[in-house]
Amino acid sequence: MSWFIGLRWVAVFASTAVVGFAIQVSHRVRPESAPYLWGGVLALAALNTAWSLLGPRRLASQHAFAVQVAGDVAALGWLIHHAGGLQNPFASFFVFHAAIAAVALEARQARQVAVAIAGFVLTLAAVEASVFPPDCLLRDGQSTCSAGVDWLFHLAAGAAVATMVVGCAFIVVVLVRVLQVERERLARVTLALVARAEELTAAKTQIQLEREQLQTIVNCMADAVIYITPDGMVRLRNRAAQKFWPKGLRGDGDPKNLYPPEEWMRLIEKASVPKAGKLHPIFQVNSRSYEFSYARVYDADEHIRGIVMVARDVTERLEAQKWRMQEERMAVTAKLAAALAHELNNPLGAIALFTQHALTEIKPTDPLAAHLGTVLRNANLCKRIVRDFIEYARQGPPERREVALSGLLGDVMRTLEPHARRSAVAIQCEALARRDVSVDSDPDQLRQVLVNLGLNAIEAMPKGGTLAFKLEPGPEGSVQIDVVDTGVGIPPGELERIFAAFHTTKPEGTGLGLTVARDIVAAHGGMIEVVSTPGKGTTFTVTIPSHQAVQPAQAG
Repeated sequence: MSWFIGLRWVAVFASTAVVGFAIQVSHRVRPESAPYLWGGVLALAALNTAWSLLGPRRLASQHAFAVQVAGDVAALGWLIHHAGGLQNPFASFFVFHAAIAAVALEARQARQVAVAIAGFVLTLAAVEASVFPPDCLLRDGQSTCSAGVDWLFHLAAGAAVATMVVGCAFIVVVLVRVLQVERERLARVTLALVARAEELTAAKTQIQLEREQLQTIVNCMADAVIYITPDGMVRLRNRAAQKFWPKGLRGDGDPKNLYPPEEWMRLIEKASVPKAGKLHPIFQVNSRSYEFSYARVYDADEHIRGIVMVARDVTERLEAQKWRMQEERMAVTAKLAAALAHELNNPLGAIALFTQHALTEIKPTDPLAAHLGTVLRNANLCKRIVRDFIEYARQGPPERREVALSGLLGDVMRTLEPHARRSAVAIQCEALARRDVSVDSDPDQLRQVLVNLGLNAIEAMPKGGTLAFKLEPGPEGSVQIDVVDTGVGIPPGELERIFAAFHTTKPEGTGLGLTVARDIVAAHGGMIEVVSTPGKGTTFTVTIPSHQAVQPAQAG
C-alpha cells in the first residue's frame, strides 16, 4: 500500500497547486470560496498524514483500502462542490478513484466501491441541484455568479459521471481479471520453463557425464579411435590417437592436420561414400605401421551421422609375418644349404686332408708346395662359404629382452681384443650419454653385429690404428652406436653395394657379413648407415630404439 500513499501525496501537492492557481492567478474561484477550498486541501493532507503514520502494514487489508478511497472521494467531493460543482472538469477524478479501487481490490469489493462512488456522485448532484447549490466558476471578466442554478444540467452531469464511474470500474475489473488470468498463465509457463530448464540442465549434466565416461573408456583402448562428423570435424578421439597430430596441434579438431595428411584425407573421402567398399590401408607414422579400419554411423533414417575410424599398431604383426615369410624362404634355403653342405663338405674335407698330408710329404722348397698351399686355402675358403651360407639361411627373429649396452660393449671389446692385439689396433669405448642405456633387443644377435663390424674395422687397419665404439643419443629417443676406425676406408663406388649379399672386396670374404648385420638391425626396428673417407677411415652407425630417453653427457 505504500504506492497508494505516495500517489495520494502527489494528489495533495497537485490539489494545492491547482487551488492556489485558481485563486491567486486565474481568479476562477470567488474569494468567498477560498477558505472552503483550502480547508479541503488541509483535510486531505491531514488524512494522508494519518494514513502514513499508520504505516503500509496496517493499511494492507481490503477494508482499509476501501476506507482510504472513501476518504479521498469525500475530500474530492468537497473540493469540487466549492469550485463549480460537477461542472468542474476535475469531477472526472471520481472515475480515477473507481479505477484505482478496481485495480487494488478484489472484483466483488471493487464493484461495490464503484457503486458507492456512483451513488455519492448522484447524491452530490441532487444536493447541488436542490438544497446546496455549488459555488460557481468565474469566467473571464466576471466578478459574480448568476443567481439561478440549472438543476437539470447538474443532474445530467451527475448521472454522466456516475455512469462513467460504474462503467470504467466494471471494465477495469474485467481487465484486471484478464490480467490476473494471464499472469497466472505466465506463472505456470514460467514454472514449466524453469522445470524444463532444470530438466535440460540435468540432461546436459548427464550427457557430460556420459561423454566423460565414454572418453575414459576409449582412452583405455590401445587402438587409436577417431570420430568424424559430416561437417568434417573431429568430435571424439582417445589418447592413443594424439600421435597422429603434430605436437603443437594436438588440441585441434581439423582432420587436415592429421599425419600423414594425404592418406587420411583419401581415407575420409572414401569412407564418406555410403556404398563404397571397405578399405584397410596401412600408414607409416614415426617408424611404426598402423592398419586403419572404419565404420559409418547411421541415424534412424539411415543418414550418415559420422565415421568412426580405428588405427591399430600392427608393426609387430607385420614384422612377424615378414619373419614367417623369410623363415619359409630360409627353410627351403636351409634344406638346400644342408644338402650342399653334406655334398660339398665331405669332398672339401677330403681335399683339405689329402693336401695337408701331401704338404707333410714334400719339402717346403718344392715347387709343388706353393700349389698345394693354394689348393688348401681355397678348400678352406669353400668350407667357410658353405658355413656362412648355412648361418645366413638359418637366421631367425630376435629374442628380445632388456640389454644394458655398457655390458654388451664390454663383451664385444673383450672378444675383439686378441684380433686387435695381433694387428696393433687400439680399442676405445666412448659413452656420450649421462647414464647407462638399455635397449629391447636380442643380445646374441646385437653382439654378432658389433663383432662383425669390429672385425671388418680391424682388417681395414693392417698397419695398426684405432677402433672406437661411441654410444650417443639418436633421433626420436633412439640410441646410436658408432663403430669408427682409422683404416684405409671404402671407395665411393663400393659404398652402394657393401650390404648386397655375396658382395665382398676381400680375397677370402664371403660377402654375407654386412648383409646379416643389416637384416639383424632391421629386425630390431633400426637401421645401419656408413660414412667413409678413403685413406682416413670408416664409421658404421647402428641406430636402434632405446628402452628410455637418452640424455647427452655433460662436458667436463
